Amino acid sequence: MSEYKQNNQYLQQASQEEKEIFLSTLCTLAQIDGKIRPEEMRFIETLSQNMHLELEPQFFTYTPELCINKINIITKRRLSLELIKDMLIIAYTDNNFSDSEGHFICSIGDALQIEAQKIGEISSWIIDHIIWLEQEALIFEEINHKGE
Repeated sequence: MSEYKQNNQYLQQASQEEKEIFLSTLCTLAQIDGKIRPEEMRFIETLSQNMHLELEPQFFTYTPELCINKINIITKRRLSLELIKDMLIIAYTDNNFSDSEGHFICSIGDALQIEAQKIGEISSWIIDHIIWLEQEALIFEEINHKGE
């Protein structure tokens, strides 16, 4: 999912506390299904670099409940929407959107007062983007064929 461009404008304007809970929430989501996949880790590392925030080991120790309780640090709606977008990107990286991921995303959305319909719109947009990227790979023959 590295094809997604981070919206640095909103992340750069975020406070240190907002950046930390943003990143911690993504780290918590990445491990919620029991394993952090390399693609998820790459996404988080790239985001951390773009935020100019060191990826601290403590970010991986947050429980979902702690994230939900601390998420109200993020008060700007656009930053909240960016978090939901990034959460959905991570959830879709392994093509296996688990119930635990969905529940956590919805809980964070509720805590941020983001409507379920809006989360659905963002999710549809992410899925459409995935389809476009897969079509691009097929059209431009970016998929390795056997024997090549």
